[in-house]
Parts: sequence; structure tokens; C-alpha cells
Amino acid sequence: MPLRRRAPLLALGLAVVLAALVVSLGVGVIDVPFGEVLAILGGRDDGASLHRTLVLDMRLPRAVGALTVGAALGAAGVLLQALLRDALASPTIIGTAQASGFGRVLGVFVGLGYAGSVGLSFVMALAGTLLVLATSRSRRGFPAQTVLLTGVNVGMLFAALIGLLQYLSRDEGQLSRMVLMLLGGLWQVTWAPLAWIAPLAAVLVAAALLLARHLDLLSLGEEDARRLGQHTQSVGTLVLVLACALTSLAVSIAGVIAFVGLVVPHAARRLVGPVHAALLPASALLGGLLVLATDCVARTAAQPNELPLGVLTSLIGVPCFLAVLHSMARKGAAR
Repeated sequence: MPLRRRAPLLALGLAVVLAALVVSLGVGVIDVPFGEVLAILGGRDDGASLHRTLVLDMRLPRAVGALTVGAALGAAGVLLQALLRDALASPTIIGTAQASGFGRVLGVFVGLGYAGSVGLSFVMALAGTLLVLATSRSRRGFPAQTVLLTGVNVGMLFAALIGLLQYLSRDEGQLSRMVLMLLGGLWQVTWAPLAWIAPLAAVLVAAALLLARHLDLLSLGEEDARRLGQHTQSVGTLVLVLACALTSLAVSIAGVIAFVGLVVPHAARRLVGPVHAALLPASALLGGLLVLATDCVARTAAQPNELPLGVLTSLIGVPCFLAVLHSMARKGAAR
């Protein structure tokens, strides 16, 4: 698809996401009419209603958090797939999300503050991803099957470490926070962490977008990228750091949310093609839309209770993952 045709499609996607954001503010145990939501957002209400508090102080930060998480995971998936040239690469599949979740749980276990836990989450995400890459690298680069199997095992390693911390915890409140965080959800999102996490995630996605041309070359393979003048080691390192940072920010808001980083880039490629200048923003928008819509289901499907967001994304992601595997198998057989 020519670049001039992608811009209107991305603008349409942005409009759809904004419309979904406004609609989501009226959805929940207490429904708020669409017109009243618009009045509250525009400051035309009475300024003291229950609905105003519900929309601005509870649902709006939750919706912004959902968009931030989805955009971060969608962009991280694109970065990892370009770096590894592997259609199955994603923060969950290669263990990055589990490692980040372990860092977050470890921060809770040792009593770190929120910022300290986020920093530890990033360090563990980077360490886990480097472990996968170091273990699976061969003379031919990163074979897809090796990366997949190594990532699954590294993910199991960090899941075991998380279980160990939960077993060792003697504080019921601390253990409850660990369990809820690992199930994934946005029920505790407030403006305080979003005030710096959402802008930081936007900056990181913008930084990834500046690397779009380098990502196109990286997708061709290391040798071809070098012949075309790219410093693959420095670019690869930067891409890895960006992917891990985005994943850790998403985990810090909503816990471990599975499969968004895998499903979203594949859907975005079908819409805008493989060129990263369009693929990255499309994946960010689709990721935000997916998490926002899933969160609306999570808080309305079992009223007055709430379903864990991570459970719902897994229920959506597993069939999509199997479909991707089936599609790859058919393409391999056709060759």
C-alpha cells in the first residue's frame, strides 16, 4: 500500500480509538448516557455529580491506562518481531513479559516504591530477553523455533521464581497484590502513575517510529542490513532496550497482559503492510483499541464482579496464536 494511502487509514484509526475512548467512559456497573459523558468532558455539567466523579476520576484514567498498555505492547511486539525476524516473537512468547512481571513482584516483595518497582521490572525484562537471545543465537541468527522454545522455557523460569516469592510471602496484603497484578487488570489505575508513565510510553513509541527505516532494513536480516550500511549491533541494542522499556511500563500499569504483542502486529500488517513507518503507529492504535475493548468486557461481563484483564486477553490470544502457527505452516508447505 502506497504511503499516501496509509495516512488517511491511520487518521481513521485514531478517530475510531478516540470514539471508543469516549464510549468506554459510559460503560460499567453504572451506565452514563453518551450525551452526559460529552457534557462532562466538555465541562458543561453541574460540576458536582456522581457521574462526573465516576467518569473523570475512575473511568478516564482507566481508559487512558488501557490505551497506554495496548499501545506499548503493540509497539513492543513489532520491535521484537523486526529484531528477531520472527513472526512469533512477542513480549509474552519470548519471556520478556514474565521477566518484567517477576521484577514487579520482586519490587513488591522487598518493599520498593512504585518507581523502584518499575525500574526493577525494566531491568528484569532486559535480563530475560538477553538470556533468550544469548541462548538461542546461532551462526544463522535467531532461528524461529529455537527462540520460541527458549522463550517458553525462560518464561517458565520466571513464572517459577514468581511462585517462589508468593510462597515466601507472609503478608496477606502483599500476596494479594502479587496475585492481582499477575492476573492483569486496570482496577487500581489512578492519575498519579499515569501522569508520567503515559507520556513516557508515548515518547518511547515516537522514538521507535524514528527507527522505522532501520527496522525495515533489520527485517531483511543482519547481513543484508550491514551491506546496506546499517550498524546492526547498535540499532539492535536500541530496539531491544525500547521493547523492554515499553513492556515494563505496560506491566507496571496492568500486570502481565498476554498475547497483545503477538496478535496486534499481525492484524496491523494486514491493514497497512510491513513498512514500519505505518506498521508501528497502526499497531499502537490497534493495541490500545484491543485492550480498551477487552477492559470494557472485563468490567461488564460479570457485574458486579470484574474479570481479570489478562485472562480475557489470553482467551482471545490463544486461538489467534494457533491461527498464526497454522498460517505459517501452510506457507511453509506451499514452498
